[in-house]
Amino acid sequence: MEIGVVALAGLLGRCPAMEHLKEEVAQLGPTEMWVHVFGETGTGKEMVARALHDLSPRGRRPFVPFNAVGVTDEMLMGELFGHARGAFTGAVTARDGYVAKAEGGTLFVDEVAEMSSLAQARVLRFLEEKEYQRIGETTPRRADVRVISATNVDLSKRVCEGQYRRDLWHRLNIGCLVVPPLRERGADVLLLARHFLRAQSAAGAHPPTLLSPEVEDALLRYPWPGNVRELRNEMQRLALRARGRQATAEDLSAEVRQEPSGERAGSLRAALHHRELELVRGALERHGGILARAAPELGITRQALWAKVRRLGLVGVGA
Repeated sequence: MEIGVVALAGLLGRCPAMEHLKEEVAQLGPTEMWVHVFGETGTGKEMVARALHDLSPRGRRPFVPFNAVGVTDEMLMGELFGHARGAFTGAVTARDGYVAKAEGGTLFVDEVAEMSSLAQARVLRFLEEKEYQRIGETTPRRADVRVISATNVDLSKRVCEGQYRRDLWHRLNIGCLVVPPLRERGADVLLLARHFLRAQSAAGAHPPTLLSPEVEDALLRYPWPGNVRELRNEMQRLALRARGRQATAEDLSAEVRQEPSGERAGSLRAALHHRELELVRGALERHGGILARAAPELGITRQALWAKVRRLGLVGVGA
């Protein structure tokens, strides 16, 4: 129970989408189920994967992250499965891959959408048979790992377009979690900002930087295209500029403090988002999560409702 509390505490946020995400993590974490985490760049997909790992029976075993971006087919196989001594020029010693390093624990494969067709086929075989071969070896090795994958693109769409293997997607997508973008999390922006400022203060041994009302307004108004990662970086810069005093708008980067045209649009946008969230959540709960019944009440098509459900992070509500 204590590990569970700590794991979920790492997922900071009080907005409905984050509360729902934490509920799903608490349900899926203790299982052996493979999970796919979808979210924009910078939303904290690896943090979600770590929480799933910490909540599982494998929590005291290794958690090994691997990013597939920019990795060629041969490099990917070597990185994942390792190689034998003499397998190729320069292989003067044998080397374990990420799968072996994660033995008994969890292998987190980020950006699985970037794998080529050949790499997808080899990874699918590994997932189905739980066996792999190091480059230069003929004897297969058994693997005891839980796989958690992640992307910042909709893999189901790529499957429909013929750009991704359907059978691999079905293997990865046994459980699916959606991490909401920061722009849809309302006051969580301030909660996270203060958390990062406290961490920066502890690291620099100076008093925590306080946020003035004008800074808070700017943080809530800005759309955060880089999500939580961008907010963390902004707070690190802010703390260095303010050095323990109350921060002003001048301490923010130009992009964050700049008001969009026709301002107070940010406040209106937040209010509209909150109202949309209430309406969609209410309709889903009243109709047991059945989109075909909830859509007519909202006056939209089932497809349009599904798009809103994904965008608002309400997957699974009412089910």
